Amino acid sequence: MTKLLLLFIIIGQIFATPFIEDGKRPELFEIMDKEVPIFRITIPDEKLIELNKAMQSEKFDANKELDKAVKEANGETVEVFEFEKVKDAKMVVEINGTKKEFNKVNFDLGGSSARTYGRQGFNIKIKDKKKDLYGRTQFRLRPDPREATYLREKLSCDMLNRMGAVSISANYATLYVNGKYFGFYILMDAPKLSWIEQVFGEKDTKNLYKCKRGGNFLTEESCADACENENDEVTDRTEWINFLKAVDKAKTTEELEKVFDIDQFIYLTIFDYLVGAWDHFFHSGHNFSMYKNKDTGKWMMIYYDFDGDIGQDVVNIEFLNLSPNPDKNFPAYTMRDWFTIPQHVVDLAIWNNLPRFESKLAEVIKNVFNPALLFPHIDELKNFIRPYVLHDKTPDENGHNPGILNLVNPSDYTLEQWDANCEFTTVDDPVNGNSAYGLKYWILERYRAVCKNYNLECDPTYMDENYKYTINKDVEGVIDIHMWDNYDYDKLFELNGGGKTSPNEPITEEPTEEPTEESTEEEPTEEPTEEPTNEAIQHQYKCLAELVGYPCCKEGNTHVYDHDANGDWGYDIDDEEWCGITPYDGRIDDEVCWSESLGYPCCKGCIVYETDNDGKWGYEDDSWCGTQSYCS
Repeated sequence: MTKLLLLFIIIGQIFATPFIEDGKRPELFEIMDKEVPIFRITIPDEKLIELNKAMQSEKFDANKELDKAVKEANGETVEVFEFEKVKDAKMVVEINGTKKEFNKVNFDLGGSSARTYGRQGFNIKIKDKKKDLYGRTQFRLRPDPREATYLREKLSCDMLNRMGAVSISANYATLYVNGKYFGFYILMDAPKLSWIEQVFGEKDTKNLYKCKRGGNFLTEESCADACENENDEVTDRTEWINFLKAVDKAKTTEELEKVFDIDQFIYLTIFDYLVGAWDHFFHSGHNFSMYKNKDTGKWMMIYYDFDGDIGQDVVNIEFLNLSPNPDKNFPAYTMRDWFTIPQHVVDLAIWNNLPRFESKLAEVIKNVFNPALLFPHIDELKNFIRPYVLHDKTPDENGHNPGILNLVNPSDYTLEQWDANCEFTTVDDPVNGNSAYGLKYWILERYRAVCKNYNLECDPTYMDENYKYTINKDVEGVIDIHMWDNYDYDKLFELNGGGKTSPNEPITEEPTEEPTEESTEEEPTEEPTEEPTNEAIQHQYKCLAELVGYPCCKEGNTHVYDHDANGDWGYDIDDEEWCGITPYDGRIDDEVCWSESLGYPCCKGCIVYETDNDGKWGYEDDSWCGTQSYCS
C-alpha cells in the first residue's frame, strides 16, 4: 500500500511539473493556465452590422488573389468591404474570480488570409489610461481555422518560451460581442509598443518595426521601406536603415553580432526547422518584428503567427521554388533541404557559425523538442480545452457550429479531426486547401531525423522504429503535394516588374553587346574527329559536386556543413551557394545505362529518392534518372 501511494505521488509530481517554469511568462498567461477567461465586448449596433458584413468572404483562392493584385496594379477598382475598427468599444473580462472593466477599447478584425474561413480573428487594445489586464494591453484572438487542433499557436509559444527565446505568449479565451457568442479562441499578446515597455522597460520606443508583408530578408533593399515602424510618430528611418546597411556589409559572424542578436536568431532558426515553419522569416520573409534593445544596442527578431507550424501546410515551402525537391517526405528533411533560399544574414549567423548553432540545437532537442516532454504537454492541453472544442463542434439548430461567423464559407474541422490531428493522424480540408501531419507524428519524425543527422544521444523509446501509435483511418487525409502545380508564376513575375523573382531559380544573363568584327578569336575550322575518352571526361571534373551542377569549394574552404551521396558539402559565403569539397573519384559512366530503356537517363550523382523493381532512382535536371553501378 505504501509503495502504491508513493507511486501515485511520483506520478503526480511528474504531471504537475509545468512545461514552462512559473515566473517565466506574464502573470496573465500563468493565470490562464488554470482557467479560460470570458471576454465580453460591447460595440454600437451599427458597427456590429458592419462587422457581420465584413466577415462574409469566399474561400481563399491563390490565383484569384493574384488576379485581384494584377487589376489593382493596372489601376482597376477592386471592391473590398473593409471594416473600420471600433475605437470606443467597452470590455469586461471575467477572470481569476473577478470582473475587469475597461471603458475605452479598440476592437478590430484580425488576420489576413484567415478571414476567408468560417471562424474569424480579432484584435483588442486597451486604451484606458493606467489600466491593463495583468500587465498586458494588446491581444490577438485567433481561432486558427486553417488548422484542426487549436494547439499549434499555443505549443509554438510555449516552446519558444521554454527555450529562453524572447517571445510572445499564448493561452485560451472565449469571446462574446454584444451578448452574442463568437467562439473559442487562442489568445496571444503582441509585440507592440506596450509589450516592449512591459518586457524591456522602454516606453514608446522608436525602434520597433513590423515586417508583415512578404520578402523581408533583412537587407536594405528588401526592408528599408517595407517594414513599418510601430510608433506612428516616428518618420526618421535612419537608425533602421543604418542597421540594414551594417548587415549588408558584414563579412563575418563577429561583425554581424555587433549589431544583431545572433543567439535569439539561432533559437528562431532552430524553431523554424524543428516545427517545419514556412510562414516566418526564412521562407516568406514576414510575420516578425525587429526591435533594437536599448540595453545591448543590438537588434533582435521576434516572431508572431504560428498557425502554419508543426507540420501544417508544409508544402508551402515550395511556393516560388520552380525546381522543388522530388522527395516529399517533409519530416525527414535536413537543414539544407528545408532552408533553400540564400540569405546573407543566414550565411553569417548560421552556416558560418555551425558549432554554436549545433550546440544550441542539441540543447533544444534534449530540453524542449523532445517527445518525452511534448507528448504529455499535448495531452494536458488537449484535456484542458476539450469541453470548449466539444461545444464549438456541436451544430446548433441551424446546422452551424457555434463560433462560425462567415456564413459564405462556413466550413469547419470536425471533432473527430481535432482529436485525431492532435495525435498521429494526418487530416486535410479540401474545401480550403489545407492539410497537416498529426502533431505527435510530426514531432516524432522530426525528432528522429535530427537525432540521426546530428548523431545525438536521444530517447531510445522514441528512436525505436517499432514505437506503436494509432491512425484514425475514418478521418485520415493526405498532404496535398500538388498545391502549387497550377499556380500562375508567370503572372506573378510580371506583376513584380518582369524578370526572375523566384529565389530558387538560377538567373542567367544575356550578353549586352553583340560580338564585333574586331574580335581576334578564330572560330574552329574543323569538327573534332574523335569522341572524348573516359579519361578526358574525368579531367572535366574536380569534385563530385560538379556532377550535379554545383561548383567546387575554393582553396581553403574546407568546413563541412553537410554530407550526402555526393560527398562533403561546404558553403561559399561570398557567392552565397553550396559547393563541393570531396574530390572527383574518377567514376566512369556505365557503358549501358539501364534506365534509358525505360525512357530515363542515367544519373551523374548517387542520391537515391526511390527504389522499385527496376532499380534505384535519382532526380536531376528536372527528370528522374537511374543511379549507376559506381553508386553501389
